[in-house]
Amino acid sequence: MADIIKFLRLKEIAQYIKTAPDIVLALILFVVCILALFVFSKILKKTLSKTKLDISMQKFFVKTINIIGAIVILICVLSTAGVSTTGLIAGFSAAGAAVALALKDSLGNIAGGILLLVTHPFVTGDYIEIGSYSGTVKEIDIIQTTLITTDNKNIIIPNGLLSSDEVVNYTKEPHRRVDITVSISYDNDVELAKKSVLKAAASDKRVLDTPAEPFVRVTGYSDSSVDLIVKLWCKTEDYWDVYYNMIEKIRECFKEDGIEIPYQRLDVNVVKSDDNK
Repeated sequence: MADIIKFLRLKEIAQYIKTAPDIVLALILFVVCILALFVFSKILKKTLSKTKLDISMQKFFVKTINIIGAIVILICVLSTAGVSTTGLIAGFSAAGAAVALALKDSLGNIAGGILLLVTHPFVTGDYIEIGSYSGTVKEIDIIQTTLITTDNKNIIIPNGLLSSDEVVNYTKEPHRRVDITVSISYDNDVELAKKSVLKAAASDKRVLDTPAEPFVRVTGYSDSSVDLIVKLWCKTEDYWDVYYNMIEKIRECFKEDGIEIPYQRLDVNVVKSDDNK
C-alpha cells in the first residue's frame, strides 16, 4: 500500500514538473500581454485625441478594446497553461445569456448609447433639451448620459430615452436667432420705435447681418400696448450675452427717444360720503 501511495505521489510530482514550463510560459505571456495592452491603450488614447471624434466616443472605443483584450488574454493564458478553455467559453456564453435576460433594459440603454455615439445627434459640450430636462452634455457613457444644468446640477438620463425621444440641440449650429418681444404705448410712433430698436442692435457688435439682418415688426395689439417682435442673429456662444444685453439696450434707447414702455395702471376713485344724510 505504501508503495502504491509513493508511486502516485511520484506521478503527481512528475506531472507538476511536466506542466511547470507551461505555467511559467503562461505567467510570462500574461505579463507581456498586459503590458502590451496597457501600451496599446495609451497609444490609442493619444491617437484618438488628435482626431475630431467626440471625447465620449474615444472613451467608449478605449473601454471596448480593453475589455475585449482582457478576455482574449485570459483565454490565451489559460490555454497556454494547459487548461481547457472549451468549458470556460461555454460558461461565458451561458453567463452572457443569463445577464442579457436579467439586464434587458440596460441592454436597451447600451444599444441607445452606441446609436448616440455613432449618429452624433449631440456631442460632449452641446446644450440640449429633452422633455423637462436641459443642460450641457458632460459625458456620454455607454449606458447613460450626464448633463450639467446652468445652476450646476447633474442630470443622469438613460441612453435608451435619449435615442428614442425628441432631443433639442441648441448648440449644434454655429448661429442662433435671438427673439425678443417688446411693447410700446399706443401713443408712440411705431416707426420711431423700430428705429430705436435697430439703434440698440447696431450698438452690439455681436449682432450679425447674416444669415439675416436685424428684423423688427408689429406682432400684435394688447389691451394697453402695441407689441413688437425683434429678431437678431448672433453666434451660438454669444446667445445669452446678446439676449440680456439687448433687453437693457432697447430700454435705454427707448428712454433716449421718448418711447414709453406701458405698464398696468389702476385708477381709484374715492367717493366722500355725506354723513348728514
